[in-house]
Amino acid sequence: MKCTCKVQAYLDICCAKGVLSRAYASICTNVKDEGTYLLEFILYHHWIGFNKIYVMDYNSSRPLFNLRMLMPFIKTGLVEYHYDGDPKHHSRERGRLFAEYSQGTAFQRCIDFAHRDHVWMAFIDADEYIILRDYKEDRPNITAFLQNYEKYPGLAVNMRVFGSSGHIKRPDTGTLEAYTKCTPPSAYDNRHIKTIGRLSQVLSIGGNPHEFRYFNAAAAAVNEHGVPIQGPMSLPVSWDKIALHHYVTRSLSEFVFKMQRGPGGSQNRRTMDWFKAYDGNATEVCTEGVDLWRACCANQYASMLGALRRFTKRGGRRVAGGT
Repeated sequence: MKCTCKVQAYLDICCAKGVLSRAYASICTNVKDEGTYLLEFILYHHWIGFNKIYVMDYNSSRPLFNLRMLMPFIKTGLVEYHYDGDPKHHSRERGRLFAEYSQGTAFQRCIDFAHRDHVWMAFIDADEYIILRDYKEDRPNITAFLQNYEKYPGLAVNMRVFGSSGHIKRPDTGTLEAYTKCTPPSAYDNRHIKTIGRLSQVLSIGGNPHEFRYFNAAAAAVNEHGVPIQGPMSLPVSWDKIALHHYVTRSLSEFVFKMQRGPGGSQNRRTMDWFKAYDGNATEVCTEGVDLWRACCANQYASMLGALRRFTKRGGRRVAGGT
């Protein structure tokens, strides 16, 4: 197929919208004031083969900035952007059902309006990166990987949590390259999973952002080795083929921005005790993200970020503080 869209030279993701809308592998992510983090999140996950990304924006302070920033992706059909600032859709009280919080609402909406369009959908946050560790070609390929799991209703992927790597301020490079201090397998939070659901089998969200309900009530997602998973955690932690890198703190200043911003997906409010705990547990070094980022997107991201900064400067605005 010959591509004629004008953004081809600016962003190498030019395909017909109708093709991308039927992408084999997709992502649903709920965001709030993620800003330019979305650029690197989209570039990387598209590079490994996710050809549709639903950005579900709950009450960001600058939705027009987000829309303008994402427009090259939206024009090609790679990204579908939804903004929801209606407080009626989201509970402000602790202890309510997951479906009443913004993340639950966003995930269920993705299931409802996209279940016919994709075989798989990953339900992850914008500070989480899917890392394929078992691939044979020149780059990871999520399509080839997921084809091995089509007999299951979902794939549960263990997290690997990262700390600040000593950064006080936001680094100039991308998240994958900047943060290399990670937690050992024994760290409690690595037990948590996120799910890549086979949409023909997914009925609805579960009681948390980690698990789902399936049309076959007896069915369960499996880990990378085909072992059934019940609940939001998987033991033993397994990263042989795939892992979910969770950059929960990033730098100190970025974590402070998160605290000031408030929760985007639930009512779990962050504190400096969180930062100290996560940062203190990140005692190992994980460098595979560095090579992936440099092969994938480092130059492209820098070019796009520079163009965006020049654009916002001409308009009398800056790229938003923590984002």
